[in-house]
Amino acid sequence: MNSNLNLNTLPECKFAYQMVNSALLIPCIEYQRMLRMEKVSQIAENFSEYIANEPKVSYRDGRYFVFDGQNTIEARNTVEARRTCNGGKDVTIRCKVFYGLTKEDEATLFAIQTGNATCLTAGERLRANLVAENPDTLYFVGITSNAGVEFAYDGIRAPWKIYCIETAYELYKQYGCERYVEMLHIINEAWKGNVDSYLAGVIRGVARFISVYEGEYSRERLVQQLARTHPKTITQLAQKDTGSSANRHMRQILRIYNGASREMSLPLKN
Repeated sequence: MNSNLNLNTLPECKFAYQMVNSALLIPCIEYQRMLRMEKVSQIAENFSEYIANEPKVSYRDGRYFVFDGQNTIEARNTVEARRTCNGGKDVTIRCKVFYGLTKEDEATLFAIQTGNATCLTAGERLRANLVAENPDTLYFVGITSNAGVEFAYDGIRAPWKIYCIETAYELYKQYGCERYVEMLHIINEAWKGNVDSYLAGVIRGVARFISVYEGEYSRERLVQQLARTHPKTITQLAQKDTGSSANRHMRQILRIYNGASREMSLPLKN
């Protein structure tokens, strides 16, 4: 989801290594990930200045914003607290401080961070790309929202929310905007936001079906037939089939679409 990010759009790289008190280091909550205490404890247990990376910080509007290394900062606090038994007071940390970055620039760098940083979830990357105002991301999220669905940025499955963000983006790129949006509309009309209707296999299968049978299927019949079957049933039946996830789920959708009708029946296609 970061394939369109262009580092050439960032300002000239100006940075310096500075000692900064941890009390002054602020995670930008608009794009920064939530603090993971499990990760903090893991870093703290094996912490060593020999292998630790300096947190990357943007000095903006008179403040130090962390865009990579939040968990490392907290781990240093934990280590210092253990060493001195002072109750976890703030410590001075060597940081790589960048100058001249905007909030959007920081979000771009956060979205594509590499190295020893914890891998971003699809939701974290998507949210960061939104803050970075990446055009493709803004358009992708916009058409999804206009179709009546939001993304589960927090990674929690819920009605009317797409959890499998990477899959959704893949389908958007593979089939194009029109078919992607139509897939969402059909799913929404058939299952009314059922959390299982946004499972990766289901959205793959519906997208594949409307692509393969474009101009041949009845939209009204497809919605009516799907509404009679729980989406989880489709995934369970597809698990017993062979082939790619899209084709396995498409075949189940075809079977549901055909039902007992000979007149409306469509042939199997690969």
